[in-house]
Amino acid sequence: MISAVKNYFSEFAVLKTASKDFWLTNAIQFFDGLAYFSMITVLTLYLTTNVGFNDVDSGVWVGFFTLYITACVLAVGSICDTLGIKKSLFIGMGTLLVSRLALGVAPLFLKGDTLRYVTMGSILLMSLGTAFMSPVTSTMLRRFTTKENRSTGFNIYYLIMNLGAIFSGFAVVDGLRNWLGEVNGNMAILDFGFLMSVLCMICAWLINEHNYADPSERVTTTEVRRPLAIFAEVWKEKPFQKLVLFLLLTIGVRLVFTHQFLVMPKYYTRVMFSDYDLGFANSINPLIIVVGLILIIPIVNKYSTFKLIVVGMAISASSLIVMAVPLSWILAIPGITSVDSAYRFIIFAQIIIFAFGELLFSPRFTEYISVVAPKEKVASYMALSSLPMFIAKPINGFLSGLLVAGFSYEGIRAKIDSGNISYENSPEYMWAVYLVLAIISPVAVIAMRKVLAQTPSDTEPAVTSTDAEVC
Repeated sequence: MISAVKNYFSEFAVLKTASKDFWLTNAIQFFDGLAYFSMITVLTLYLTTNVGFNDVDSGVWVGFFTLYITACVLAVGSICDTLGIKKSLFIGMGTLLVSRLALGVAPLFLKGDTLRYVTMGSILLMSLGTAFMSPVTSTMLRRFTTKENRSTGFNIYYLIMNLGAIFSGFAVVDGLRNWLGEVNGNMAILDFGFLMSVLCMICAWLINEHNYADPSERVTTTEVRRPLAIFAEVWKEKPFQKLVLFLLLTIGVRLVFTHQFLVMPKYYTRVMFSDYDLGFANSINPLIIVVGLILIIPIVNKYSTFKLIVVGMAISASSLIVMAVPLSWILAIPGITSVDSAYRFIIFAQIIIFAFGELLFSPRFTEYISVVAPKEKVASYMALSSLPMFIAKPINGFLSGLLVAGFSYEGIRAKIDSGNISYENSPEYMWAVYLVLAIISPVAVIAMRKVLAQTPSDTEPAVTSTDAEVC
């Protein structure tokens, strides 16, 4: 173990000459990650508790949030390639600054339909700002690293993103909700996001976007490119078409990521208790990822990307099995003596299994896409690679609201305790539906392995970054 840690951190030595712009990029990622992960953890609860949405409507609007992020990403990638890094950062962070502040203070001054409309407008504005961040940060990471230290640079990026997720959970979410209570804590978390946006704006102002770490990456053409023209060119390129096919086949498992904020918060608080430590539960996954990066990635990187993706997807999908089996099966396990202990076991077992699968499955998309993209179209490739999730997110948003309302509603714990509930009406049945959807991905990828094996992703060396699409 000690040698694995030494080997892992020894590769960071190649970053000793990295520019301040590289570290400012990671600072932006950390601050924005703190804001995003804390916000997304409580968003469905905020919409229900603070704004007055029902379960279906809150699921729909979180679905709209993720839908519009992807819709905007499809457009802003080419815009970023045209406007440049700093202008794109200021647009993205500026809209996040305004929208997060509006959500954080609106319930204090507004009520009824006015509050609902302001909330809906702020969510749409926040989706626009969020959409700018993924293609811009990926472009900056490529620009501020060389071919020799790029993999390590993306590894740092992934580590910092997960550290942000860890701190956002137990420090921000649990800290503010335990201190201020559920209602005020939810608003304080969004106000905290506003402060993080201010710090990101300061970092963006200090960045020199013309500081290319590798001079060969500099685009020398003086031709003025229109975003729609870049969009059309990328769509016609064969490597991109194969990339989209691959991403389409992985939708089932990638949607499990969205369950963490669409379904889990209400599931946790309704099968356990209303003040359940959401932040602590959500910190376990990134903590495992950080430790796993150090101990496991140096070993698994010796295997082919295709095999790792299939195995990782299968493990992530199987994490839902423990949530889908009848509760009586869990209660039969030695040492589990109550419904509370059964659900604790279910929750933590799913988190741990899913995290291990994610560790194998996720750490390659961002760098892979940024590397295979032509240097003048990096942001466009990053943005357009979100297309498959654009199709799936609204479906998942609507489905989650309906399933939560039908199988994990307020008051269901009383029925579980009384035993007056059948499997077909239980939360476990809801997870059985999600399990079937998740299993489709590894099966589909295996079925299409001959086609996918010809894509660059199977011949590129394995990398240690993650799919940067946070939704």
